[in-house]
Amino acid sequence: MSDGRIEVRLLPKGCGPQHGAPVHIAYVDVGEFAQAGLALDEGLQSIAKHVHSPVAINVFDMEHAYTTTSDGLCVAGAIVAFAAADGGKIHPEFGRLFCKEREVTPATFVREPHLKLGYARFPGRKLFIGPDPLQKIVPLHNVAISGRVVNNNSGTEVMDCVTMEEMLVPILGQLQILRDQDILWGSTGKEISVGIGCTIVEDYSRSQQFLQCKPGDTAHSSGVYAQTLKARLPCIVAPKEVLATAILDALDFGLRPAAELGCSPAVLQVAAAYGVELNAHNITPAARLELAAIGINVDTLAQSGPALSREQIIRQADTIIPGVENAARIKSEQVIEKIRIKV
Repeated sequence: MSDGRIEVRLLPKGCGPQHGAPVHIAYVDVGEFAQAGLALDEGLQSIAKHVHSPVAINVFDMEHAYTTTSDGLCVAGAIVAFAAADGGKIHPEFGRLFCKEREVTPATFVREPHLKLGYARFPGRKLFIGPDPLQKIVPLHNVAISGRVVNNNSGTEVMDCVTMEEMLVPILGQLQILRDQDILWGSTGKEISVGIGCTIVEDYSRSQQFLQCKPGDTAHSSGVYAQTLKARLPCIVAPKEVLATAILDALDFGLRPAAELGCSPAVLQVAAAYGVELNAHNITPAARLELAAIGINVDTLAQSGPALSREQIIRQADTIIPGVENAARIKSEQVIEKIRIKV
């Protein structure tokens, strides 16, 4: 029974290693709204009013939904709405977006084969990735803006648009927070800068309505400069054994890099260590150039050594998966305040 309050996990501005978060970030499960009898908009307004400072708000459905990562991994839990608020208010036009519930059928796999895993592994769960385009006013990016706060790429990149301080919060790290589990807090580094461009074809994606980057290609297409695009940003990500497990789940299901999955450094390194096909012939010259600039030769990567077992890769994930500089592994409870807001 609801006591007229909702539980919110709040990462306060300035809290955390290094310089901390650039704005407040609030995480809430949509079930809290349901128990309190609140519609999504009402729940978002309640959080905005309570925090009354610049805050990015992400609403999750951890029980009934699943989502994807930028390189095509399917994982349980999803952001179903995201907002930006300042001074207790959410901008009525630009301040919030609701994610689109995707209908997934076998016909979907012709264009988006990476979704086979979610379809098989999460029966009964609904797929949410990016916002419903019918609500969008900003033409390209999936972004919510109110006052000083920008909540971009469907809740995975936050910014104070006055100080221009920015932080990347990829979905796997946020799911760790919703589960009260460990997170890695550090700086993105060159591997993540390249990796977030190694995406897949996906409709209603986290970054834009129709993501057209085929597996094996790069959405950035920035040559040797791709390693610098997002290389100096604070970030919260999942510990590497969590990422390795998600990649191994996809590989064990039969999905492959540069075929159904993207060719991010993490996917390539785990696949190479596991001894599975990398489909190097599908990796475009533009992607090869970006990967080579950070020391990954896709033609020789598969020959780097004997294949490891699933258990060995998970144990050695910190050395196999590159990326995240000055990383500190911390319990999410060390930086997250659980507050109960009266509604």
